[in-house]
Amino acid sequence: MGVPDVVSDRVYKPPSSPHGGPLALRRFPISGLALAALIGLPCASSAIAEELATFQAAAPRGQAGSSGIDIQGYLAKPKGAGPFPAVILLHSCLGPPSNRRAIEAALAGSGYVALFVDDFATRGLKETCGVDFPSALPDAYGALAYLSRLPYVDPTRIATVGFSQGADTALKIASSRFASAFAIPEGLQFKAAAAFYPPCSNEEGARLAIPTLILVGASDGVTPAADCERLAKNQSGDVRLVVYPRAGHCFDDPAFGGGKSVMGMVLRYDPDAAKRSKRDLGAFLAEKLAR
Repeated sequence: MGVPDVVSDRVYKPPSSPHGGPLALRRFPISGLALAALIGLPCASSAIAEELATFQAAAPRGQAGSSGIDIQGYLAKPKGAGPFPAVILLHSCLGPPSNRRAIEAALAGSGYVALFVDDFATRGLKETCGVDFPSALPDAYGALAYLSRLPYVDPTRIATVGFSQGADTALKIASSRFASAFAIPEGLQFKAAAAFYPPCSNEEGARLAIPTLILVGASDGVTPAADCERLAKNQSGDVRLVVYPRAGHCFDDPAFGGGKSVMGMVLRYDPDAAKRSKRDLGAFLAEKLAR
């Protein structure tokens, strides 16, 4: 496994990499991801069993009983008894990607329990691309509480990885501003967070309180790298920003090879950025979820 491309300090910016573009809108395209070979390990999806998981969204702290809102997720685990570190995956505004199983299998094959949260299934939603989606936050904390109760999960080593709209939620989790707002077991918290091309302007002024990795393309016109650079530079903790030269939004999704327009936003797969992001994410998880 390699070391993330973070040089001196906490912010990595490739030399002469262009960035910028229009201000980010509160619209989020789908992300498919290219994690079928996370951190360079083979993905034997047929060897990894997936099961449907149901858990409840976290209720507001102080509310008697549960939230009463059932959420669906897809669970994959490594072979063995554990306890294993775990990763909670948060999808884009169009729901889980088409290669969801490959992502789960890659993580499980690398030694992580993977839970891909599906915010939409039980709500009958198809997409939330033109609106904010605050329900994603209690869903994520409900997933955290659910995983913490599984005998093969180490509750002290749970991270979240979000993509686009899910990355927005991941940064909110990293800020730790909302952890005390939900009725979850005392002391339970996320260990680390990774955000693929998040709308960093939404968290302007926030303090990221847990180790955070932000991955964005230098030519992303949907969620500009410049916004993430400003956010990262204002942090004093363990916050790493990786900006991939020439890469745009959804740079890790082969479905957008050659570039495609989705809801007026240009999405483009970048093989080099995809390869590097897999390595960077893998190294980050291995470091932050180590015993």
